[in-house]
Amino acid sequence: MQHMKGSNWDFFKKNIRFSIKRLLLCAFILFVNNKLSAQGGYFIAKGKIVERESYSPLNQAYICIPSTGYGTAPNLDGDFIFQFPNLSLDSTVIVSQLGYRSVTFKANNLKSIDNVIFLEKIPNYDANYGLSDVRIMLQAAIDSIPTNYNNAPYYQNGFYLEQVNLPTVGAIKVNEGVLRVERFPNLKPKIEKVKLLRGRRLDWRGQTQKIEGWGFQNGSDLVCRSFETTIPDFLQKKQMDSYDFRLDSLMTTFEGLPLFIIHFWPLKSKTKGAKEGIIYLEPETKAIVRIEYKLTENGIKDLIDTKTGAVKIEGSATSAFFQYRKFQNKWCLQESRVDFDVNFEDRLDKKYKIDTHILMRYVAFENLPLTKSGIFPNEILLSTNNFSNSKTLDDEYWTPYNHLISSKEAMTLSNSLQKIK
Repeated sequence: MQHMKGSNWDFFKKNIRFSIKRLLLCAFILFVNNKLSAQGGYFIAKGKIVERESYSPLNQAYICIPSTGYGTAPNLDGDFIFQFPNLSLDSTVIVSQLGYRSVTFKANNLKSIDNVIFLEKIPNYDANYGLSDVRIMLQAAIDSIPTNYNNAPYYQNGFYLEQVNLPTVGAIKVNEGVLRVERFPNLKPKIEKVKLLRGRRLDWRGQTQKIEGWGFQNGSDLVCRSFETTIPDFLQKKQMDSYDFRLDSLMTTFEGLPLFIIHFWPLKSKTKGAKEGIIYLEPETKAIVRIEYKLTENGIKDLIDTKTGAVKIEGSATSAFFQYRKFQNKWCLQESRVDFDVNFEDRLDKKYKIDTHILMRYVAFENLPLTKSGIFPNEILLSTNNFSNSKTLDDEYWTPYNHLISSKEAMTLSNSLQKIK
């Protein structure tokens, strides 16, 4: 080393020190990245939500992490799959349903499979609030929508289910899809946009061809509506006078909040699209937490045309509910469901008469602020009747999206279709 003189030796030492520092920095970055990778990814928990006393499945329950907005619901059989980031394993999970005592626990208490969550029913109790005019209360609830619900654009990722059943056969058609729903409550007119992110359709052609002449072109248009953009007709000023409202003497609860129970029905039997049902209202903030109703006999006739083509069509029952829950101090649509019972009969030779049950359901998984629309005009979902054809219902199809587990009836249809060549 003696042949190295002053400046050259100094330069060599500086380069050695610099190289060592770079190696140490790279090693540190690699360590951090490995650490983050180990912490990243998603945890997936499967299980069932049931009533404690009867052990019956609770398919209207909801399991979520309130601090993040991640959540999901059980399928029609009460079975759930809950997917959330590993970084949220220390967060609190809440499982709830209207009229039941909520359950809370740490997310890391969930197992990968075989979770069974029990909810205990709470009896309705006498109201302790001073009674007031119900119409004034409901008008205050409508006026409070910008305060109680999102008043700025936001979007949801959720799951859409459409299922058609025949009593003697079971499911003959199943549409499943992951949706992105964008809501713009600050615009006039207020709008919602829906995009299909991934979807599939199981269709038993030998059976569904009998009812092809009738059906809803776009079921998502019915079940994705929310208070921020669409006020139900019976709560609009022009229609409220056509209904009577009565405050129940009892109250119920949702996630520890007391709720008024308000019954409503049409004053005249010939009210167009008449509905009768229940509104659940939180008395302090005047937030409407849930609406459930069924159409009256005349209301069903207004909705379903009985004089279409060669097939006589009659609706025997139609019901719906819209359930909201709080995320980041704002009430957001959690789940909605519409059920139709429809009778089909051949007008000409009466070769067949079919009683059909049609179910449409939407469950939200996430509620996130929206700075810019992610849906182009040509991507807006216009029909739920043209999802991709499928014969299987494997869970891998939905990766990386969250989803609802397919029901037993849907799985039976899938097994039947796979046997048909």
